[in-house]
Amino acid sequence: MNVAVIEPVEMTIVLNMVVSGGFDRLNHREIELLRHPHIGGIKNEGAKMEKAKKKCGLLERANKVNHKKNAQFVVWSLICILFGFVFIAYDVILIIRSPGTFWDIVFSFTHIWSVLGLYLDFVGIYRLIKKHSFWRIWNKGLKLTTVCLFTFVSLLSLINLSFILRPVLGDENDSVDYVILLGGGIDKNGKLPESVEMRVKKAAEYLKKHENAICVVTGGTLDFLPYPEAPALKEYLVNQGIDSEKVLVEDMALDTIQNFQLSCKMLADFKGVSQEEILNSKVTIVTSYFHLRRAERLANRMGFKNIKGVASRIPLINIPHCYVREICSYIKLNLRILITGKPFPITEQF
Repeated sequence: MNVAVIEPVEMTIVLNMVVSGGFDRLNHREIELLRHPHIGGIKNEGAKMEKAKKKCGLLERANKVNHKKNAQFVVWSLICILFGFVFIAYDVILIIRSPGTFWDIVFSFTHIWSVLGLYLDFVGIYRLIKKHSFWRIWNKGLKLTTVCLFTFVSLLSLINLSFILRPVLGDENDSVDYVILLGGGIDKNGKLPESVEMRVKKAAEYLKKHENAICVVTGGTLDFLPYPEAPALKEYLVNQGIDSEKVLVEDMALDTIQNFQLSCKMLADFKGVSQEEILNSKVTIVTSYFHLRRAERLANRMGFKNIKGVASRIPLINIPHCYVREICSYIKLNLRILITGKPFPITEQF
């Protein structure tokens, strides 16, 4: 009987299978046929030899597929780690661009990016060390809960974002009685962030078209910061060529609701009229585009009858953070209205 001989190329495959552990599914006799076709008195029958070689070839292809999947697994793990570092760096950049005091930095909303970044780094490193995904160790109940919660939060965020992206913009050439410029933050040195500077520049452009309008700049001293916003807003407007006598400073408000409440009262006192008359006047709100929809909604809810919106741009690097934060604020406003009914319309008693 002729004895089948393994060709050198075939022997290379066999040796590769031995090294990679690919013989796991070959039985003892098949392994011996492939390793020692002439030794030990084993009669190397052609059909059996071909069957063993075929089985070995299938396992070799399976190993190649596994190697490819392992490579992809490592790549995705490294991508997780990379994005984690990017998000952490984004947090640091935002803080550097608008430095606060120690406690202001500790409680900054920007740290949401570091939290996300650290989670991604943990997941990526875990995958590389354990050789399987972090998701794999979760039980079915936890997986289902996570998927449902993620889906709900994503849909809720998209719904609110659809409203945020559709503010009502007024014609900047229409007549106006009063302008309310909303503050947007200040750093520990009393300097306005770039996004707020762009807001003030937009207000200055608008006021130059409406020289008879009275402007209220509103913004108090926020937590952990030493300076109120409003005086810095007025100073910037005056430097842009706006008459200082046309600019009123409201430096007590701590949120957008108080911005409107205190600005309405200040305008009424300044003009010697009732707050109701201010609410019925033509009022323009100047703020950043991402913030305008919520500001308009609050103003309408608080009793302003004739509101117009003028929006400013923000630096590109601030866009992700500003919109993530605004989505959270818009959801918070909806919950506040749903649970408490606030804010209520402005009255003379305020």
